[in-house]
Amino acid sequence: MSVSRAASEPAPPRSRLRAERLYLFALPAVLLFVVFIAYPILWVAGQSLYTGNRASETWAGLANYRAVLVDPTFWIVVRNMVLWGAITIPVQMLIGGLLAWFIERHTHGLRGFFRTAFFLPVVTSVSVISLVWVQIYAPYYGIAQAYLARIGITMVSSPIAEPSQAIYALILVNVWQWTGFSMLMYIAGLANLPGEVLDAARVDGASGWRLATGVVVPMLAPATRSLLLLGIIGTLQTFPIVHLMTGGGPNHASEVFGTHIFRQSFVLGDTGQGATLSVIVLLLALALSLVQIAVLGARLAPAKGGA
Repeated sequence: MSVSRAASEPAPPRSRLRAERLYLFALPAVLLFVVFIAYPILWVAGQSLYTGNRASETWAGLANYRAVLVDPTFWIVVRNMVLWGAITIPVQMLIGGLLAWFIERHTHGLRGFFRTAFFLPVVTSVSVISLVWVQIYAPYYGIAQAYLARIGITMVSSPIAEPSQAIYALILVNVWQWTGFSMLMYIAGLANLPGEVLDAARVDGASGWRLATGVVVPMLAPATRSLLLLGIIGTLQTFPIVHLMTGGGPNHASEVFGTHIFRQSFVLGDTGQGATLSVIVLLLALALSLVQIAVLGARLAPAKGGA
C-alpha cells in the first residue's frame, strides 16, 4: 500500500510554528511604526537636504545645517530651551514634592480637594490658560499689577512684551500649569513607600526634615527619574503656551524649537529650514536620552534591593 508524499513529510517543529505566529502578532505594530514613525523621520531628513518649499525646491546638501548653525536666532532658541529645562524641571519637582508631602501628611479629610485643586491646571485647555495669564500680566489692570502696586511698582508694559522678561514670564506659566503633575507622581510614590521602613526610621529617631531628606527622598528616586525624563521630553515639545501668548516674540526673545520650526515651515514657507531644525531637535533628543541612560540607567524603576 503506497503512502502519499504529503503524509510522509515530517511536521514542522512546534517551536518554528510558535515563532511564525509571534511574527504575525508583531506585524501590525511594525507596520504602524514604519508608516507613522520611521517613514516621516526619513522624509523629514531627506527634506532637510533641499532648500525652498515643495513647489520650488533645489538640492542643498548640508547647506541648511550650516545656515542654521550660523543663524543668531537658533542660538537664542538654544539658550531659551536650556533656561526652560533648567528652571522648570527642578522647580516643578521641588514644589510638587512639597505639595505631595503636605497633602498626604497634613490634610487628611481634604486630600481629594487639594489634589484636584493643584492638578486642575494640568487638564485645563492651554488656550484658556494663555488668555487668563495674558490678562494677569496686563499692565495697569492685571492681577500682577494689583499686587505690585502694593509695594510701589507700576508696570508700564506686560512682562511678555519685554525681551528681557518674556521667557521668564512664560516659564512661570509653565511651572504653574505642570507642577500638579509632579505632585501627582510624588503622591503615587508616597503611597507605595513601605510602611515598615518609615516605622523603623522613626524608631531610630528620624523625624520631620531628617526623615524626609534621609529616607523619603531617596526612596522616591524612581518618581524623580521619571519626572526628569518626562521634563526633558516636555521641554523639547514646548509649543502651545509660547505660540499662543507671545508667538516667540518680542524679537525672538521667547522663541523655542516648536515656534521656530512652525515659523520657518508654515509662516515663511521654507520647509527645508523647518525640516533641518526638526532633525536637529531629533538628534538632540536622542543624545539626551543616551545621557539619561548612561547616568540614571535604562530602567526608571529601582533595581532589586535598592532605589
